[in-house]
Amino acid sequence: MQPQRLTSDDLERVEAMVDFVPLAEALRAAAATLSDRQFEAVRLRVATGLSYADVASALGCTEGAARVRVSRGLARLAVLMGERS
Repeated sequence: MQPQRLTSDDLERVEAMVDFVPLAEALRAAAATLSDRQFEAVRLRVATGLSYADVASALGCTEGAARVRVSRGLARLAVLMGERS
């Protein structure tokens, strides 16, 4: 069975039902602790959905370096958001 993809309408309904304000504030605070390079890598990969190759191109680094920046940034966010220890 293949995973279901959420449509824009689905996402809007979820957002209407869930109060993301406290989470958004915590995420902003956690993101502010990332280095500029990690923040930009995570932003490009997660928020804009770029491929690692495109993230690397935008950041002027290798794809491997882009993967490391994203991975470390997401790991740090997970710790700060209480998802990992």
